[in-house]
Amino acid sequence: MENNNLTLFFTHLLGLHDPHARGHSNHVAVLATALARKIGLPAKQVETLEFAAKIHDIGKIAINDFIVNKPGRYTEAEYGMVQQHTTLGSDLIKNLALDPVIHLAILHHHENFDGTGYPHKIKGGQIPFEARVLRISDTYDALITDRVYRPAFTHEEARRLMYEEEQKFDSDFLKVFFKMNPARI
Repeated sequence: MENNNLTLFFTHLLGLHDPHARGHSNHVAVLATALARKIGLPAKQVETLEFAAKIHDIGKIAINDFIVNKPGRYTEAEYGMVQQHTTLGSDLIKNLALDPVIHLAILHHHENFDGTGYPHKIKGGQIPFEARVLRISDTYDALITDRVYRPAFTHEEARRLMYEEEQKFDSDFLKVFFKMNPARI
Protein backbone atom coordinates (compact mmCIF):
# COMPACT_ATOMS: atom_id res chain seq x y z
CA MET A 1 0.00 0.00 0.00
CA GLU A 2 1.54 3.32 -1.01
CA ASN A 3 1.75 6.27 1.40
CA ASN A 4 -1.23 8.07 -0.16
CA ASN A 5 -3.52 5.07 0.46
CA LEU A 6 -2.10 4.66 3.96
CA THR A 7 -2.67 8.36 4.62
CA LEU A 8 -6.31 8.08 3.55
CA PHE A 9 -6.79 4.96 5.65
CA PHE A 10 -5.18 6.39 8.79
CA THR A 11 -6.83 9.82 8.54
CA HIS A 12 -10.23 8.19 7.96
CA LEU A 13 -9.70 5.90 10.95
CA LEU A 14 -8.62 8.80 13.16
CA GLY A 15 -11.51 10.95 11.92
CA LEU A 16 -13.99 8.26 12.96
CA HIS A 17 -12.53 8.36 16.47
CA ASP A 18 -12.03 12.13 16.71
CA PRO A 19 -14.06 14.29 14.28
CA HIS A 20 -11.70 17.25 14.79
CA ALA A 21 -8.63 15.21 13.86
CA ARG A 22 -8.92 15.04 10.07
CA GLY A 23 -9.01 18.82 9.55
CA HIS A 24 -6.32 19.33 12.18
CA SER A 25 -3.99 16.75 10.65
CA ASN A 26 -4.44 18.11 7.14
CA HIS A 27 -3.75 21.70 8.25
CA VAL A 28 -0.72 20.61 10.28
CA ALA A 29 0.57 18.86 7.14
CA VAL A 30 0.10 22.00 5.03
CA LEU A 31 1.87 24.17 7.62
CA ALA A 32 4.68 21.67 8.24
CA THR A 33 5.44 21.17 4.55
CA ALA A 34 5.44 24.93 3.93
CA LEU A 35 7.89 25.41 6.81
CA ALA A 36 10.07 22.50 5.65
CA ARG A 37 10.27 23.93 2.13
CA LYS A 38 11.09 27.39 3.48
CA ILE A 39 13.92 25.90 5.57
CA GLY A 40 15.21 24.13 2.47
CA LEU A 41 14.41 20.50 3.17
CA PRO A 42 14.81 18.30 0.05
CA ALA A 43 11.59 17.27 -1.72
CA LYS A 44 11.77 13.62 -0.61
CA GLN A 45 12.06 14.65 3.06
CA VAL A 46 9.19 17.13 2.64
CA GLU A 47 7.05 14.28 1.28
CA THR A 48 7.98 12.06 4.25
CA LEU A 49 7.23 14.90 6.68
CA GLU A 50 3.86 15.51 5.03
CA PHE A 51 2.89 11.87 5.57
CA ALA A 52 4.04 11.99 9.21
CA ALA A 53 2.09 15.21 9.77
CA LYS A 54 -1.12 13.75 8.37
CA ILE A 55 -0.96 10.82 10.79
CA HIS A 56 0.89 12.43 13.73
CA ASP A 57 -2.04 11.88 16.13
CA ILE A 58 -2.87 8.32 15.01
CA GLY A 59 -2.13 7.02 18.52
CA LYS A 60 -5.33 8.68 19.73
CA ILE A 61 -7.32 5.81 18.20
CA ALA A 62 -6.02 3.65 21.09
CA ILE A 63 -7.32 6.08 23.73
CA ASN A 64 -10.86 5.90 25.09
CA ASP A 65 -13.35 7.96 23.06
CA PHE A 66 -14.70 9.58 26.21
CA ILE A 67 -11.29 11.06 26.97
CA VAL A 68 -10.37 12.07 23.41
CA ASN A 69 -13.71 13.82 22.89
CA LYS A 70 -14.19 15.14 26.42
CA PRO A 71 -15.98 18.51 26.39
CA GLY A 72 -13.71 20.20 28.89
CA ARG A 73 -10.24 20.21 30.37
CA TYR A 74 -8.57 16.93 31.20
CA THR A 75 -7.89 15.77 34.73
CA GLU A 76 -4.23 15.02 35.47
CA ALA A 77 -4.86 11.28 34.95
CA GLU A 78 -6.70 11.88 31.65
CA TYR A 79 -3.92 14.16 30.41
CA GLY A 80 -1.43 11.41 31.23
CA MET A 81 -3.46 9.03 29.05
CA VAL A 82 -3.62 11.53 26.19
CA GLN A 83 0.15 12.01 26.37
CA GLN A 84 0.52 8.33 25.52
CA HIS A 85 -0.77 9.00 22.00
CA THR A 86 2.77 9.73 20.79
CA THR A 87 4.10 6.36 21.94
CA LEU A 88 0.97 4.49 20.88
CA GLY A 89 1.09 6.06 17.41
CA SER A 90 4.78 5.32 16.98
CA ASP A 91 4.27 1.72 18.10
CA LEU A 92 1.32 1.34 15.75
CA ILE A 93 3.28 2.21 12.61
CA LYS A 94 6.93 1.42 13.35
CA ASN A 95 6.70 -2.14 12.04
CA LEU A 96 5.17 -1.05 8.74
CA ALA A 97 7.47 -0.74 5.74
CA LEU A 98 7.77 3.04 6.16
CA ASP A 99 10.68 5.42 6.51
CA PRO A 100 11.72 5.25 10.20
CA VAL A 101 11.66 9.05 10.28
CA ILE A 102 7.85 8.84 10.27
CA HIS A 103 7.50 6.91 13.50
CA LEU A 104 10.20 9.05 15.15
CA ALA A 105 8.40 12.25 14.13
CA ILE A 106 5.16 10.87 15.58
CA LEU A 107 6.90 9.70 18.76
CA HIS A 108 8.61 13.04 19.41
CA HIS A 109 6.15 15.67 18.12
CA HIS A 110 5.41 16.82 21.70
CA GLU A 111 9.02 17.10 22.83
CA ASN A 112 9.99 20.63 23.80
CA PHE A 113 13.26 22.16 22.68
CA ASP A 114 14.12 22.87 26.34
CA GLY A 115 13.61 19.23 27.36
CA THR A 116 10.28 19.67 29.16
CA GLY A 117 8.09 17.82 26.64
CA TYR A 118 7.03 14.20 26.34
CA PRO A 119 7.43 11.25 26.08
CA HIS A 120 11.21 11.20 26.65
CA LYS A 121 12.06 14.78 27.69
CA ILE A 122 14.77 15.00 25.04
CA LYS A 123 15.90 18.45 23.97
CA GLY A 124 17.49 20.53 21.26
CA GLY A 125 19.18 18.62 18.47
CA GLN A 126 18.21 15.30 20.08
CA ILE A 127 14.69 15.93 18.78
CA PRO A 128 14.39 14.79 15.16
CA PHE A 129 14.20 17.63 12.65
CA GLU A 130 10.75 16.53 11.47
CA ALA A 131 9.39 16.43 15.02
CA ARG A 132 10.63 19.99 15.65
CA VAL A 133 8.75 21.15 12.54
CA LEU A 134 5.63 19.25 13.64
CA ARG A 135 5.83 20.74 17.15
CA ILE A 136 5.50 24.25 15.73
CA SER A 137 2.81 23.55 13.14
CA ASP A 138 0.79 21.34 15.53
CA THR A 139 0.86 23.94 18.30
CA TYR A 140 -0.11 26.78 15.97
CA ASP A 141 -3.05 24.88 14.50
CA ALA A 142 -4.24 23.83 17.96
CA LEU A 143 -4.18 27.46 19.10
CA ILE A 144 -6.06 28.92 16.11
CA THR A 145 -8.78 26.27 16.23
CA ASP A 146 -11.89 26.32 18.43
CA ARG A 147 -11.81 23.75 21.22
CA VAL A 148 -14.74 22.63 23.34
CA TYR A 149 -13.09 24.29 26.34
CA ARG A 150 -12.03 27.58 24.66
CA PRO A 151 -12.52 29.62 21.50
CA ALA A 152 -9.81 29.85 18.86
CA PHE A 153 -7.04 32.39 19.32
CA THR A 154 -6.35 34.88 16.54
CA HIS A 155 -3.16 34.59 14.53
CA GLU A 156 -1.68 37.47 16.52
CA GLU A 157 -2.62 35.88 19.86
CA ALA A 158 -1.20 32.50 18.78
CA ARG A 159 2.03 34.16 17.68
CA ARG A 160 2.33 36.01 21.00
CA LEU A 161 1.65 32.84 23.01
CA MET A 162 4.19 30.82 21.05
CA TYR A 163 6.86 33.51 21.43
CA GLU A 164 6.11 33.69 25.18
CA GLU A 165 6.98 30.00 25.30
CA GLU A 166 9.72 30.16 22.68
CA GLN A 167 11.94 27.87 24.76
CA LYS A 168 9.63 24.99 23.78
CA PHE A 169 10.39 25.38 20.09
CA ASP A 170 13.41 25.44 17.81
CA SER A 171 13.69 29.25 17.78
CA ASP A 172 15.25 29.37 14.31
CA PHE A 173 12.36 27.37 12.87
CA LEU A 174 9.83 29.43 14.82
CA LYS A 175 11.17 32.67 13.34
CA VAL A 176 10.97 31.24 9.81
CA PHE A 177 7.45 29.96 10.52
CA PHE A 178 6.12 33.38 11.47
CA LYS A 179 8.01 35.13 8.65
CA MET A 180 6.10 32.98 6.16
CA ASN A 181 2.81 34.24 7.71
CA PRO A 182 1.02 30.97 8.54
CA ALA A 183 -2.33 32.75 8.80
CA ARG A 184 -2.36 32.90 5.00
CA ILE A 185 -1.47 29.24 4.48
